[in-house]
Amino acid sequence: MALKPIHLELSGGKTKRQRIWDLIRSHGGDFGQKDVTPGDIDDDTARDYLRALTKASIIVIVRESTPRHVCTLWKLVVDRGAEAPRINKRGEEVLAGRVNEAIWGAMQALNVFTYRLLAEMSGATEQTVKSYCQALLRAGYLTVEQERKSKGYGGIAAKYRLLKSRVKGPRPPMITRLKAVYDPNIHEIVWQQDEDDALEATEAV
Repeated sequence: MALKPIHLELSGGKTKRQRIWDLIRSHGGDFGQKDVTPGDIDDDTARDYLRALTKASIIVIVRESTPRHVCTLWKLVVDRGAEAPRINKRGEEVLAGRVNEAIWGAMQALNVFTYRLLAEMSGATEQTVKSYCQALLRAGYLTVEQERKSKGYGGIAAKYRLLKSRVKGPRPPMITRLKAVYDPNIHEIVWQQDEDDALEATEAV
């Protein structure tokens, strides 16, 4: 599976879905769309996420919109925790983040590793792991413990060390479509690709 980038539209460090989800969890009762929609988020975005959460049976409709009651009301029935559920418009869980979680967990367990060992432990493809390691190396989460010796399967892969000081929580850093690394534990973009980085990225890890 290729590493899928995640497009983040941030405000105060959080995605739009995360901010909607935070309001749903903090509301404490039945809520309408306006109750959980920050003022700078458009109605269509909020409506789409509420529909997806409904299809996933995470929230349920307790009152349909009618001429008498113009506002549909929902209720949270499955609290998935602080992180906004990653689901598509059909209410199906998006599994791309699970790959990152598996790689990130293997990194923390091993501390020093090659991309091949990470792939074996996490179940991700080697190319996925290489791309993730490359991004985290540039973002300063990893250091090179041992340089790579020659290329291809006949060579010795580079060894990396995870810097424990950069681990701010259990959630894995994510790669955005803007070629940036976003750390959801601190709600910050911690690295952004520039022209020099783009040129270097053409080389294999």
